[in-house]
Amino acid sequence: MNSGPPSRRTCPTIALLTVTMWLAHAPAGAHDVFWSAGAVADTLLEGHLSGHRHGGADNRPLDAPRVTWLATVGADGTLRMATVPAVAPVTVPADGLADVALVDWGWWTKTADGTVNRHPSAVARPLQAWRSQETVKHLRGWSPGLATPLGRGFELTPLTDPRALSPGDKLTVLATFDGQPVADAAVAYDDNTRGATGADGRINIRIRRAGLQIVRASLRRPDADDPRHEDVRTAVLTFDLAAR
Repeated sequence: MNSGPPSRRTCPTIALLTVTMWLAHAPAGAHDVFWSAGAVADTLLEGHLSGHRHGGADNRPLDAPRVTWLATVGADGTLRMATVPAVAPVTVPADGLADVALVDWGWWTKTADGTVNRHPSAVARPLQAWRSQETVKHLRGWSPGLATPLGRGFELTPLTDPRALSPGDKLTVLATFDGQPVADAAVAYDDNTRGATGADGRINIRIRRAGLQIVRASLRRPDADDPRHEDVRTAVLTFDLAAR
């Protein structure tokens, strides 16, 4: 076990195992969910974020019923709740500092014939089951309040303005669940495992390049209602870093 400060804890073997196990529990055929910034409105998309970063078009609006919570942080730093539309696309005005959405993928159950998007009670002879939820946050700007978690679900929060960094600098990210620090959350940067959060929920990530930055974290634990099954959470943080 690493004996260094909690915020600098790195356990690559454990973290890689955690990420690998989470991928095995991801929704079948799962795609990335991310915010696409526009001049008037930001849109929640499902597809391939890495392709989107390079101009790929293999993306589509996320189905609105998947979204259970939607908000933006205004230019004055206040949290503004948004109404989830009945049908896609899910959009928010492009006049805020941050966009955030909570996506519920529902229950997934593994059977001898494959994995289905159904609760284990509705499946004959279930082998394994988990509920999957994801928090997607994109930073368009910055205010000191964005260094504090919004307090909804599993979330990644930068403790300083990440847009002010340059390649080679370190960014400290805080992982929380309902606002409380989460230890041992596996964290990846640009889809490469960087380590696990310490007891204080923090981890340091070295920024490698300019452009769209992607930080992900995963958390697996027994389901609160039925410990035989799992609660799988994912948090995604994106922001743009200008070339300097």
